Amino acid sequence: MGICCHLQLIKQARLWKLGHDQCQGIYSHNNYVTCIEFNPVDDNYFISGSIDGKIRIWKVQGCRVSDWTDIREIVTAVCYRPDGKRGAVGTMDGNCRFYDIVDNCLQLDAQICLNGKKKLTGKRITGLQFCPNDVNKVMVTSA
Repeated sequence: MGICCHLQLIKQARLWKLGHDQCQGIYSHNNYVTCIEFNPVDDNYFISGSIDGKIRIWKVQGCRVSDWTDIREIVTAVCYRPDGKRGAVGTMDGNCRFYDIVDNCLQLDAQICLNGKKKLTGKRITGLQFCPNDVNKVMVTSA
């Protein structure tokens, strides 16, 4: 592919082509960008999460938002399923949301809370990864 997306402690994601000095695209957000991932089957799209509580699906060409949703929590992790048809989102509060992604639009499917019934502190989701061999399984890491 030769393309990477770079996060800086600014309110944007930037797209760089490896081996080149010039930025290929700037994707502005309302607050700090915390996580990104390219769509595994269509690298013209990527998903981002931000401190502003919004999840955005971006179209690389044109640097524009294809769809977004406001979950009103700090987004700390995002992940596409290997087929690009679903996504998972983790939050600072330990919530994990699963979305169907149809025509690069987000449709909430399910939600779980890692804290259970007790509101424990320190359950921030730090990473998400679907199992490549069984997309019904997802690995979740938390602080």
